Amino acid sequence: MKEENGNLKFIILLLSISLIWVWSWIFIDILVPIEQRSNFGDKFGFINSLFSGLALAVIIYSIILQQKELNLQRKELSDTRQEFKDQNFQTTFFNLIKTQQQIANEISTTIVNLKSYNSYSYYETNGRTFFMRSKFELKRIEQALKFPFENFKEWDEYDEHLHAPESEWEENSLFKSRKLAYTLKYYNINNQDWDNAQKLNDLELIKFIYVKFFNKFSHVYGHYFRHIYHILLFIDKSEEEKKAQLIQADEKTKVENEFYQYANFVQAQMTTPELFLTFYNSLAFPKFKKLIVKYNSLENLQKEELIYKKHNNVEGINLKSREDILS
Repeated sequence: MKEENGNLKFIILLLSISLIWVWSWIFIDILVPIEQRSNFGDKFGFINSLFSGLALAVIIYSIILQQKELNLQRKELSDTRQEFKDQNFQTTFFNLIKTQQQIANEISTTIVNLKSYNSYSYYETNGRTFFMRSKFELKRIEQALKFPFENFKEWDEYDEHLHAPESEWEENSLFKSRKLAYTLKYYNINNQDWDNAQKLNDLELIKFIYVKFFNKFSHVYGHYFRHIYHILLFIDKSEEEKKAQLIQADEKTKVENEFYQYANFVQAQMTTPELFLTFYNSLAFPKFKKLIVKYNSLENLQKEELIYKKHNNVEGINLKSREDILS
């Protein structure tokens, strides 16, 4: 319909120009004397030049309109591409979150300790119970490092025959010393490690303890934190790519807030024991810590949940207390 209207207008314009030209010819031929037609022609030539200039102006104006239309099309194309990128980001992000939940639920291992001076206990952990148990294990290592180093030796029939405790006190004392020694062996802490640990400050010591714990169970949960790291890295890179296309500071701030919310969604999926172990994991892995700090991914962890409150002394991480949250 629009095309038909455009054709009709074009035909009317051609007819109008033709009529003006014909009437001008008749007007000159009838009303203008022959001796004055030269002067009249000069005036007509001036008018013709004027119309030529107007035609050029119309052409330039048409080019400007076309350029504006082209810029508008480019902007629409850019917006469409960005919308596609946003949709692709969201799809990938929520798939990563789903995978993270699966990883957490599939964690499974057995943690061994002494049950008595001559027998063992086996603690089965599945899913998020592993993170709950991790706090106990870190304390277990820390406690073992407080006492003098002692090599652990399996208790056999010969030991039972010659060194069996003769009283409850002796049995408890033997159990305690062997339990501490077994913890050091279980977490592969030798005499040199023990000596080095005695020289560390609080944060260095807990980092040492966590690394020993991680080395023992990295095959169990190492991929859990690697996956969280790559989720945060994916958020970070997507944010920087989107900001690179912007100029205005307020637009960049808006993008930062947008991706900050995505990072918050990651920690919202994590239980307190998971956040607890995330804190200590960040001490051992600087790249991981950098992203944790950038997105404040431990915002929901209270410092009372740490092994000791004094560990809340990490640069860039400042956990709140329960009182601060409630006040």
